[in-house]
Amino acid sequence: MSVVQISRQNSTSSATVFHLLERVSLDNFAELEAITREARANGTRNLVLDLGAQESLSSIGVRAIVVMHKILAKDGGNPLKLARVSGGIREVLKISGITTFIDIFDTIDDAVKSFQ
Repeated sequence: MSVVQISRQNSTSSATVFHLLERVSLDNFAELEAITREARANGTRNLVLDLGAQESLSSIGVRAIVVMHKILAKDGGNPLKLARVSGGIREVLKISGITTFIDIFDTIDDAVKSFQ
């Protein structure tokens, strides 16, 4: 089973959505990084990471978000958005400084629309 389920959202600006199915760990970090690199190589420029199934986020999970952002931001801009983030995870992301360069949205639709 993959660490993410991938779906495509089409609006006036299309985005790819990664639904994170498992807690990010040392065991699946490389897989998530490889999937992100593959998506970018295949044309993904706008990505929403759905954290709705996550109850917590480890330090490797925080690192994974930063790495995903770096992979996607090679051309500049803000290509990664987070959606359905629980209060505890929001706090971790805020304390770690991630919220200064990655936007968080309550819904996947709002995150997708933000790319317009």
